[in-house]
Amino acid sequence: MTRIVRTNVNVPIIIQTIGGDLRVRGRGEGELIVDGDGLRVEQIGDGQPYLVRCDGDSRMSVPSNVDVIVQQVGGDAKLTDLGGTTDINAISGDLTLRNTKAVQVKTVGGDLRLKWADGPVAVRVIGSDATIREVNGDLSVEIVGADLFVRNVQGNCVIDKVGSDLVISMDFLPEREYRFHAGSDILCRIQPDTNARFIVPAETALALDIPAEITEDGEQQIVTLGDGRATIYIEAGEELRLVSEEEDYVFDLGVQIEEELDARLSSLEERLSQQLEGLDERIQAKTEQYVSQAEQFAARAQHQAERAAERFRRSMDRQKPKRKREPGPRFEFNWGRPPAPPVPPEPPRRRSSEPVTEQERLMILQMVQDKKISIEEAERLLAALDSQD
Repeated sequence: MTRIVRTNVNVPIIIQTIGGDLRVRGRGEGELIVDGDGLRVEQIGDGQPYLVRCDGDSRMSVPSNVDVIVQQVGGDAKLTDLGGTTDINAISGDLTLRNTKAVQVKTVGGDLRLKWADGPVAVRVIGSDATIREVNGDLSVEIVGADLFVRNVQGNCVIDKVGSDLVISMDFLPEREYRFHAGSDILCRIQPDTNARFIVPAETALALDIPAEITEDGEQQIVTLGDGRATIYIEAGEELRLVSEEEDYVFDLGVQIEEELDARLSSLEERLSQQLEGLDERIQAKTEQYVSQAEQFAARAQHQAERAAERFRRSMDRQKPKRKREPGPRFEFNWGRPPAPPVPPEPPRRRSSEPVTEQERLMILQMVQDKKISIEEAERLLAALDSQD
């Protein structure tokens, strides 16, 4: 895995393509840290955005005050603690957003989980379920393929189409716009002392667990709570159920458990991220150290082998049998008397043992190469054989 670090970063970051999963976390100011395989980070010119591409999974630490644009992610994506605007184009898997400013999401193939957005949130298409909570601004959602849960939206809230159930829990204010459309049921958790009226199609069934006034106006049903100052338009839904937030203990318990798990997972992720920082550099340094040691050992072994081979060749040269010229018959001439018969030469002395043959030396060298004996043992063996000549 490669790590790229850029400092003094104060321009937007455009994440063009990520082949696998993406994790982005805002931290501090001025430093961009990107980890991943097949990683490319470039800036076309001064003042221009940074462009990031990665073939596999990627983890990023970005300045918390810059804008982040994500164009395409092949897996899941999670972005947290971002102080600039966040623009998401296409996520093939699930998308998690936490502790952000203004957010725009175009297409998510899986689930969407969004929490703590300090600004407007605009969502176009979610393929599966969506959970949107704690939005300090307007919320607009065009299409959700399955269920949608919306909680605590401070601004206008417009949900164009939900494929299945819709669950709503928020304060309804008179100056806000509220429109909801669901393919199945709508469950609305009502805060105490709510003053609102629900405009509901005549074909939508009503299930009221709280006191309310119901009137009919042509093709519409009007459900009034209190003095009805805020207006909520239910454009489609099989059933509208109004329940008191105080009485929905099971739902509150589920939300409480979810919040606790979310906090613990966030803390665990932070500790794990701190522990993993610099791990790649440490592994790379250890690898380079071991490679250097292996290269030095191989060089020493090669040098020792060459020295052993040279000693072997010199020993072979010294032990070559030297040819000696034997003296011929001696003749003495004495003209006064007949010559003595010639004396035959003495036979050559027989050696106590034959010299070490070349085949034997090659066998010893082969044993060294096969690591059956060491170089020192081979030298001692050759010396012992030579001493027998």
